[in-house]
Amino acid sequence: MTTIMQANLKKQLNEKNMTAAELERRTGIPHAVVNILHGRSKNPSIRTAQAIAKELGCSVEDLINEEHTATPSAPAVEWQPRLYKQAFDAVYAYILEHNIQPDISKLSACISEVYLYTLGGQTTTVDSRFVQWLVNKTFATS
Repeated sequence: MTTIMQANLKKQLNEKNMTAAELERRTGIPHAVVNILHGRSKNPSIRTAQAIAKELGCSVEDLINEEHTATPSAPAVEWQPRLYKQAFDAVYAYILEHNIQPDISKLSACISEVYLYTLGGQTTTVDSRFVQWLVNKTFATS
């Protein structure tokens, strides 16, 4: 089941031609957008909602108001298996090279985010700098 915030967030991202990863980088709140989009966060904090709204150039009300979900959503992006494999291979190689022991759910989210980031970009190849940044951010050890 899609929540109102999920639907509105997807709509805003589509309208702004922005990826979840890009929005997370701009807000400085790791995993917040992906967690909302994947239904893992159904009630984010007001701080998170405000940061997301600010970066999207909308109000918090635009994200949580049911009236804003009435417009049809953008068509689904066609699955690109070769690109997904490139994303998988890039993340896998970086993790092996740096001897990182990833949590499987974070690993799956990381690969998906690299794939979606590449889909939303101006290139047809995975950006190794983005992979490095995202893997380090996702699996940072304190």
